Amino acid sequence: MAKMFVILTKGKDDLNMANVAANFSYNSVKNAGATVNFMFLGRGVENLLKDSNGIKPIVDLVNNMKSVGIGITYCKVSAKGLGLSEEQMLEGIPPVMGGVQTAKMIDEGFSVITF
Repeated sequence: MAKMFVILTKGKDDLNMANVAANFSYNSVKNAGATVNFMFLGRGVENLLKDSNGIKPIVDLVNNMKSVGIGITYCKVSAKGLGLSEEQMLEGIPPVMGGVQTAKMIDEGFSVITF
């Protein structure tokens, strides 16, 4: 069974790519039985801003991924670099150190896929 670590680096100005990454992840679990973890990295963390105009579609994407057991995180180093605090981020998604999380996933046999 495939193990994939999907990383979204596109910011809130590219909601289409967030959709592609989330649907790719969801369908990999649902239709192929893959194990998937998902991380928002770099400008990708902008998608998780609570006060963003586009937050409703992101909440739906996140909930859809969670419904099939996809672990979702975001890089707190990226958020800090963009001047964002944990309080500004969508609740229920744990912050991680992106590089550390990626190394951990690779050590656990996950293939890294970036969008």
